[in-house]
Amino acid sequence: MKKLLMVLPMVLLAFTLAVAQRTITGTVTDDQGTPLIGASVLVKGTTSGTVTDVEGAYSLNVPKDRNTLVYSYTGYSTLEVELGASNVLDVTLQEGVTLETAVVTALGVERQEKAIGYAVQEVGGGELEETNAVSFIDALSGKAAGVQVTQASGAAGAASRVVLRGQTSFNGNNEALIVVDGVRLDNSENHTERSLGGVANSNRGMDLNPNDIESVTVLKGAAASALYGVEGARGVVLITTKKGASGKGIKIDFTTRYTLSEVNKLPEFQDQYVQGISGEWLGPETGWPLSFGPRADTLFWDGSDYQYDKNGRIVGQSDPSAQTPFKAYDNAGDLYQTGRMWTNNLSFSGGNDVSNYRFSFGRTDQTGIVPKNTYERTNVGLAAGARLLDNKLDISGSVNYVKTAGRRIQQGSNTSGLNLGLFRTPISFDNSNGTSDPADSPEAYVFPNNRQRNFRGGGGYDNPYWLINLNPFFDNVNRMYGSFRAAYTVDQWLTFSGTFGTDFYTDNRTQEFEVGSRNVPAGQVIEDQWNYFHTDIYLNVLGNGNLTDDLTLSYNLGTNLWNKRNKNNYIQGDGLNFFGYRELSNAQSISSLIDNFNERNFSLFGSLDLGYRSFLYVTLTGRNDWLSTLVAPSKAFNAGDISVFYPSASLSLVFSELIDSRALSFGKARVSYGQVGGGAPAAYLTDTYYTVPNTTGTINSLNDGWTNGILFPYKGIGGFTYNALQGNANLTPSTTTDIEFGLDLRFLNNKLRLDASYYTRESKDQIIPINVANTTGFQRSVFNSGLLNTKGGEVILGITPVKTPDFSWDLNFNFSKWKTTVEALPEGVPNQYLDGFTGTSIYNIAPDKENGIVYEYGQLYGGAFQHANTPDGRSFDASLPYNPNGALIIDDSGSPDPNADDYNTNYGYPLVDPNQRVIGNPNPDFLLGINNTLHFKGLSLSFLFDIKQGGDIWNGTKGAMVYFGTSKLTEDRDPLNADGYSDYANATNVFEGIKASDGSANDIRTPLDENWYTGNGGGFGAVAEHFIEDGSFARLRYASLSYNFGDMINGLSDLTVTFTGRNLVLITDYTGVDPETSLVGSSSNGQGLEYFQMPGTRSYALGLNVKF
Repeated sequence: MKKLLMVLPMVLLAFTLAVAQRTITGTVTDDQGTPLIGASVLVKGTTSGTVTDVEGAYSLNVPKDRNTLVYSYTGYSTLEVELGASNVLDVTLQEGVTLETAVVTALGVERQEKAIGYAVQEVGGGELEETNAVSFIDALSGKAAGVQVTQASGAAGAASRVVLRGQTSFNGNNEALIVVDGVRLDNSENHTERSLGGVANSNRGMDLNPNDIESVTVLKGAAASALYGVEGARGVVLITTKKGASGKGIKIDFTTRYTLSEVNKLPEFQDQYVQGISGEWLGPETGWPLSFGPRADTLFWDGSDYQYDKNGRIVGQSDPSAQTPFKAYDNAGDLYQTGRMWTNNLSFSGGNDVSNYRFSFGRTDQTGIVPKNTYERTNVGLAAGARLLDNKLDISGSVNYVKTAGRRIQQGSNTSGLNLGLFRTPISFDNSNGTSDPADSPEAYVFPNNRQRNFRGGGGYDNPYWLINLNPFFDNVNRMYGSFRAAYTVDQWLTFSGTFGTDFYTDNRTQEFEVGSRNVPAGQVIEDQWNYFHTDIYLNVLGNGNLTDDLTLSYNLGTNLWNKRNKNNYIQGDGLNFFGYRELSNAQSISSLIDNFNERNFSLFGSLDLGYRSFLYVTLTGRNDWLSTLVAPSKAFNAGDISVFYPSASLSLVFSELIDSRALSFGKARVSYGQVGGGAPAAYLTDTYYTVPNTTGTINSLNDGWTNGILFPYKGIGGFTYNALQGNANLTPSTTTDIEFGLDLRFLNNKLRLDASYYTRESKDQIIPINVANTTGFQRSVFNSGLLNTKGGEVILGITPVKTPDFSWDLNFNFSKWKTTVEALPEGVPNQYLDGFTGTSIYNIAPDKENGIVYEYGQLYGGAFQHANTPDGRSFDASLPYNPNGALIIDDSGSPDPNADDYNTNYGYPLVDPNQRVIGNPNPDFLLGINNTLHFKGLSLSFLFDIKQGGDIWNGTKGAMVYFGTSKLTEDRDPLNADGYSDYANATNVFEGIKASDGSANDIRTPLDENWYTGNGGGFGAVAEHFIEDGSFARLRYASLSYNFGDMINGLSDLTVTFTGRNLVLITDYTGVDPETSLVGSSSNGQGLEYFQMPGTRSYALGLNVKF
């Protein structure tokens, strides 16, 4: 707080200062007299400016020593006008291509679009707001080429992941760096529990209010982001926030929006068979988990007094006690509810002669699709600026406070997870116990003796309503971030500037497990606190001007000091003494873990821009970082060991300046080279330390993916263990080298626009944790090794089919395609684990040099069936590569007769491959966003089609549901015979494949019965390949219809009513929940897993915007 308080007085100083000036007013219209709303009006040579209102009107205070205004608007030629004696200036802009459009680039420097030699794409703040997304990251989906957004979950407050042009790191952070007004912001998703279970956390990018964003600029390649050094390798999302502007008094802007949401997709359930085995009903008191009992249409309730169902016990229809026909319960349909969200934003902005300000307040209240899952966010911001001392001193600053609070629900691989228990619940068990409001009715989930009421007699998995009420997860975040910048201009060739930015927050979390909860039967309470703080300081010397009539030059020299401190205080209380009192003081034993993660980077950097005759531009940059994460305590310090240099160069050739073409409005060819890199993916990897094993899913956790793993105290004994990861004192920086070629074309006065890019990227000397032999005493060790190679392309196509004074239609396509391959791992290392389970995981796989196979990043790795892979296509050889398109090898050995000496339970079924294989590729083939914007007078319609082609997903949810007999796939099941064995005599299914004995076509009829589904046909057998599904989708990401009433109501300058829908249409062959969700959240590189996470949502919103 003290650090930001010293910023605030300097910002407020601006309001007390003034210099001589004049006020210019007027309007900006097109050649047909139509007002241009939002046109930019700038005082040339300064950053002072404003935008036109809904009538095209503007008012701007102009310093006494300035006499030129610059008018610009997208799709129109820029116009410079010299001021005369009059203070009223009306201008008309002509359609055309403006070559002077300013684009925000690295370190917040604005450059002319034509001078940029690398791919940059800007998304306006209004485009983000109209999507009605809680997080600005979600709002980016489909809006820019090369941007892949993954929503972790449909739960309230769940994080989203943003990756630019694929992966650059084996084990480090692959998400884009977020920079707000020139200062880096933390976007961590800290896990209290392991990523495969636990709750759907928020990441800190969600703390930003989309309503405060003026624009987002995406820097994709290394040349674009090299000036950010160690963090630039993964690309940069630059956010420019809204500022105040000089004008007519105070401007007030209020927006309110109310949203209803619902589940957009659930897996299909069977509704024909009840709990039991071999066609026999087994009640909850037996603890039996499977739904292979009798058919529902043969059953009745007997009306008896039965603690598990108010309708009584289940009996056959011919039983004398039968009273009421049985009806299947819809537990999933009854639990999920309509979510609600109310968002309100209010801002005040204005300015005087030399200063401007904007104060904003935002509030979001969200209730999820699951009862008692909530998320709240409060944003308060103040931004101000001033130009002093005859415009030589420019100061600006901002202070932002964010408070968020969440009540979250367990999910994933977790016996207390919501869907894990819900989706396994038989249709014969009512989780609500007949209550109308089970989320607030204890009788639904707990017996009077405090024993849990669930379909397994209190064992197995939590009743969802028990979980919702008795196992809550709470988080409360208090965050402040902001910056202060001062720049003093001696002349155009010399400006001194300094920027101080900071970001700090406290994230307090509490996880409760009541006594009797299945994940922790003895009960547990966790208090987890994350304290984050960083400072980001820049000092710069910069200038620009004309060296000759033909040659321009600009330069920027500077230094940067970035310092981060992150502390985690984790306290765990186990074994609660009393039911109903979930506090640490009620725990029988308490253990704690305190971790500190401190990093510091010092940098020197510079950039040089040369322009020749407004058609040829060259940019050179360089940055040198000294990285604390590479300091090794065990050896003498040498600055050269932690130093890394990143150069970049780009060239822009505006060839349209050299040719005379009426059709070609603008043409630019560009090429760029850049090198960025990084230190260790985490602090303290240069040495080996002691630690307390925990469940947070970090690099040193000890677990198999299914369970919580090893916890201390262990059997009542506390202690430390060596970190499972062995450090390495000889780590060196990794490097990522990027080469990009591009072509930008504009035709027919900007009515047809094309930007195309092709790039290659090589990331080498990666710092990778690799599995080592257990005899070393460690699980993994860290090395400099490995090579990633990315090749990709992007096409951005814009079309304006119609543009008249009353009607316009803009159509934009964002196409992206890339492929990141693992070219090398350390010698002798076959794979590198990213995330997942003991049976099915995400790995980076070393190239198969013998067979010439190179794998993409992050492959699905697990059990497979045997497929013909020999040259003749008629047999299987375990030493040869996996061939998923080869014929299945069917076991025809032995006999299906249980009385035979050679009885074979697998007779007629596919054989299992003895080797685990690469069974799926989660990476998309391509991404395509299609944006449409139509305006007719005051009516506007915007909608976005978002398409992802390719990208496999392990549908672990379906696999488990098949095993438990609740999946729709098991509905058309074959019964067992009278002796309880598979009934081959009446079987009709024939697996398409070839017989193992002779390679002939298979003709063996096999039953698809409970033996098959609970064996290799289900999710807990030896095979996972048949639960790998194509995650392709096409969706109507959002549609927004609005009407602007203008100033029709007295006292208002503008009134707009908007209806918005998100995820209105989803087209996919994927049979699980929304294929965009991710089990492991936003921070893990192991994407492509579904295992009982929350489903996605569809939403509808009504909004109102009022301006005064």
